[in-house]
Amino acid sequence: MHYRPILRMFSSVGGGPLERMTRNMAGRGVSSRLCAALTPEAWRGLFRRGSCGRMLARALTFGVYPFEALAEACLASLSAKPLEKPVLVATTNPFFLPHFLVATKPLHRCGVVALMYDMYPDALEAAGVDKKWLSKLMSVANRWMLGRADAVVYLGDMMRASSEARYGCNPKTWVIPNGADPDEFSASRVNVESLDDALRAWMGGRVIFSYVGNMGLMHDVETLERAVPEFLDRLGAARSRVGFVIAASGPGEARLREAWRGLDDCVRFVGPQKDDAWAALLSSTDVALATLTDKAHATSAPSKIYSALAAGCIPLVVAPENSDLAALVHTCGEVVAPGDSGRLVEVMLLLKDVIAEAGDAAHACEARVMEALKANDVETACTLWSSCFDAVVDSLPKPWRTAIYHGLKRGVDLAASGAVLAAVWPLIALTAVGVRVNLGTPIFFRQQRPGLDGRPFELLKFRSMSNAPAGTDASHDGERLSEFGKKIRALSLDELPTLLNVLKGDMSLVGPRPLLMSYLERYDEVQIKRQWAKPGVTGWAQVNGRNALSWEEKFRYDVWYVENAGVLLDLRILLLTVLTVLRRSGIQHAGSATMPEFMGNRSDE
Repeated sequence: MHYRPILRMFSSVGGGPLERMTRNMAGRGVSSRLCAALTPEAWRGLFRRGSCGRMLARALTFGVYPFEALAEACLASLSAKPLEKPVLVATTNPFFLPHFLVATKPLHRCGVVALMYDMYPDALEAAGVDKKWLSKLMSVANRWMLGRADAVVYLGDMMRASSEARYGCNPKTWVIPNGADPDEFSASRVNVESLDDALRAWMGGRVIFSYVGNMGLMHDVETLERAVPEFLDRLGAARSRVGFVIAASGPGEARLREAWRGLDDCVRFVGPQKDDAWAALLSSTDVALATLTDKAHATSAPSKIYSALAAGCIPLVVAPENSDLAALVHTCGEVVAPGDSGRLVEVMLLLKDVIAEAGDAAHACEARVMEALKANDVETACTLWSSCFDAVVDSLPKPWRTAIYHGLKRGVDLAASGAVLAAVWPLIALTAVGVRVNLGTPIFFRQQRPGLDGRPFELLKFRSMSNAPAGTDASHDGERLSEFGKKIRALSLDELPTLLNVLKGDMSLVGPRPLLMSYLERYDEVQIKRQWAKPGVTGWAQVNGRNALSWEEKFRYDVWYVENAGVLLDLRILLLTVLTVLRRSGIQHAGSATMPEFMGNRSDE
């Protein structure tokens, strides 16, 4: 059976790459929702309130949000339609969220894709937290989770290689960068007036270097700290034509504030910005800065560079050569090794001149940025995500609502078909005698028909036509249908042996009618969906016209049923079937005693 994913994206803080992916997957017709504890603005607001605000943010993230995510996962499973399977994309924010949702899979029955934003304990070790017991505990947890997740997604090749060497491999592993969306920085969406008036006036006429985002222990602040004062000294009087805007938070930002106290004429610390001001700042930035320490080369792949590309900035990063950040920027910007502040000064001088002169070199830089943007845009990322979900979804267990429905349906099939066979066996015996007397042998009609997913089974019915002479095709079926055959068809007595197919599990009481094996190759990509459910004794097409319908109408009803099946719909069909049989409606197709052969309308183009 083929299923479509319904996506729930989980990160304790919303916005950013996950919101971008949610929006773009929805544009591809996939039901997708981002489930976050806090908006980016709420998160920044808590951190601006000092230590109490940070403690509250972490309490919400670590103590409350995982259980909110579990509740959302259970709700997604209970509300999934028959052809849907929920897939949870769990980021390492908080770091144990993928572990938690993998461990609770028996409760929510959803697929879990672990999205590795950061590697722990690798990030702690890179930040200088040397606790061997904690590293050992988290390593064991990682090996357990990565081996049991339905898929694992890394942001870069270095992250993947490092993780697999330390924790092992998952058979469904993907490398999918965060991707950039240039629409977020289009002229129609960016409001430059969202920036502080004084800041906007100060930036005017300057070549702007900006650092946007977190500046924590994994970011090489020291190299930047030494390079910027030297760069400004080298400029002399021309320093008034450059500016550094630090829209960051974290210990690195506090360190730079202290170290650059005398640089107020060329440096502005503006703190974390609201989304509109953040977009306006990047759109006004010429050179986007990012840093990564040597130890953090395989633990993180800063997403800020993708936003910088989308905004048209030239990326300048301090990062080790063996990092995913360096691999990306080498194609479109400049990379400086951590600790090499002299080289960083030279590169900043070069970029300042290139941008100020706006000549061929500047156009070449812009062309490289655009090329990198095309290779790393959000559409490319979403295409990779779609392939990941397709590879995952069919192997997942049925979500709770679907599992409960199929369990109930099978129970009803067994109970009802058994009870009906026990109650009407005298009628079955009389019909068998009538077939023997009026039509001869064999009494039963047996034919191979396609069942669930097209798997063949032997259909059993009472025979209602005389035996066909050799070489007779379906166009002569009307001539072979006797008066006795018409009567047992009108009363649906010929269908009674089919209840044995229901008992065996080949069929259900309700579902699309089983047609001929030869029809399988004639269905188009929509009509074939009727095989995604067990065939039924009666179905939605049978109570909406039966043989009076055209083939196209029948298939439309069948596919609608498969996509909307449920307990109440099945009960409705069973009740309507009783009325249809009593009214004897839809027994014959217009101008024919039986349905003509379906020849298909599939295009080979």
